[in-house]
Amino acid sequence: MNKILIIDDDARLVKNLSTYLKDFNYQIEAAYNGTEGLKKIQSFSPDLVILDLMMPEIDGLDVCREIRKTRSVPIIMLTARGEEPDIVSGLEVGADDYLTKPFSLRELQARIKARLRRPAQAQGPDEAGKKTISRRGITLDPSKREMSKNGVVLFLTATEFNLLWLMMSQPGVVFSRDRLLDELRNRELEAFDRSIDAHISHLRKKVEDSPKNPSRIVTVWGTGYKFVAE
Repeated sequence: MNKILIIDDDARLVKNLSTYLKDFNYQIEAAYNGTEGLKKIQSFSPDLVILDLMMPEIDGLDVCREIRKTRSVPIIMLTARGEEPDIVSGLEVGADDYLTKPFSLRELQARIKARLRRPAQAQGPDEAGKKTISRRGITLDPSKREMSKNGVVLFLTATEFNLLWLMMSQPGVVFSRDRLLDELRNRELEAFDRSIDAHISHLRKKVEDSPKNPSRIVTVWGTGYKFVAE
């Protein structure tokens, strides 16, 4: 039975979500603010988090940042604001997906199912038989799903690891946004190609010496991205 933590200050919405999702044999816990949510992350250890963007005390972006310091659990962010900057902000801090309120419960269930199809640590390409890759001070260990930079281990989300693995395994190859979405089986992110831009931006902060002037993950204008090996 997969465990889902709902973090949202709208008690009525939480009740409706809990009732609906329990019919799919999920174990549900709820938190009504960010502080309570972070405590339940530790005590409940959910397999997936549904996180509201706008909350008092600690908002969803800060909650997401805190979760991402230690965990790669899939996060679906809920937002009443569907503007592109708000959505990109959520993805940049580590959310895996988003839904704009009001939303269909059936759509939410479909997205949850897609995210839980395999554990977060095993999402993306099959690691069987893959060896460690080291290029320009960046090392990826597929057996541990771990990245290190100049010997220092840095935390990556599942999506970030998969993106970096794909590009580092084929240095110099230019990947379009659509191809990245297809290769990583992330069509549940919708055809919102800025989601890839957000993940790349967040990844650069960990991979690059100067994120504003990237030299490893570079943009090929009008096409996509590539990893420069030399």
